[in-house]
Amino acid sequence: MTAANQRKMTNFFSKFSVFLILLLHGYQLFSQAKKGGQVVLFEPKNISTDAVEFCATFSLSGKEVYFARSNQKWGSTTSKSAIFKSIKKNGEWSTPEVLSFSGQFDDSDPHLTKDGNTLYFVSNRPDGDHPVSADIWKVEKNTRGNWGNPMRLETPINSTSHEYSPCTDAKGNLYFASNRPEGFGQGDLYRCEIKNGVFSPPINLGSTINSDKGEWNLEVNGLGNILLFEASERKENSSSYGDLYISFKEGEQWSIPQNIKELNTTGSDLYPKLIDRDNTLFFTSSDSLKSPTTNIYFVGFQSIFNTYKDKAKFPE
Repeated sequence: MTAANQRKMTNFFSKFSVFLILLLHGYQLFSQAKKGGQVVLFEPKNISTDAVEFCATFSLSGKEVYFARSNQKWGSTTSKSAIFKSIKKNGEWSTPEVLSFSGQFDDSDPHLTKDGNTLYFVSNRPDGDHPVSADIWKVEKNTRGNWGNPMRLETPINSTSHEYSPCTDAKGNLYFASNRPEGFGQGDLYRCEIKNGVFSPPINLGSTINSDKGEWNLEVNGLGNILLFEASERKENSSSYGDLYISFKEGEQWSIPQNIKELNTTGSDLYPKLIDRDNTLFFTSSDSLKSPTTNIYFVGFQSIFNTYKDKAKFPE
């Protein structure tokens, strides 16, 4: 073998070794995250970018992700976002694209149902004579697998105040947040039970969950017995904005919410989402108080579940 060929072979094996190291490192990161050992940035430079990304929701297969993105500063009162979709093929996520019905109005907080056929989201788009506010809408897939025309959920689910962060359990019961005046504080969490395809009027989740401060963006697992949400201005908070909390349901009673200290930062920590049979937790974070952006992260949920389930206390 000539010296030139030896150099080529050396360069090849050197590059291949680097590739294997990076691949192994990526696998180790995901494995550690699945075990709860490390928080990992989701799809840097593709889904998590220098823009504001938040509120990821996944198909049951884990091969479709929907999320909101804005090009304005995080926390801006004039911020406008749209809902994007990315598909995973051959182990890689596609470049995100705006959904057909989104991009004209301020659309956010997507939630994909377990069957993948309905997407709930929040929008300030007009709807006839209804006053324009942040309301819950839904859109359904047609027989060709394309999204149809969005429909606003009826009153009293929506109100003249703002609604946020819709999500459903495996039965289809709807949970959301609202700052409507009849709540305990700035914002409260509500539940609508579904019967024969019709939602009941919203029921406040009660004073164990809700406080005189603010309870906002939430997630409930399929069984409806694990609740994750963002709360603002509680004395336990790491941030003057929002921290993530967890509560467990036994019978009809929710445990006293606990601050998830492993995840919370001095910035905004919000939009929890459970996937992978509740083994992986996705969430959004601005990471620091002055950050102009947010990104999407994931972490293993099992150790978090074990830690806080063991310490769960119920009101007497």
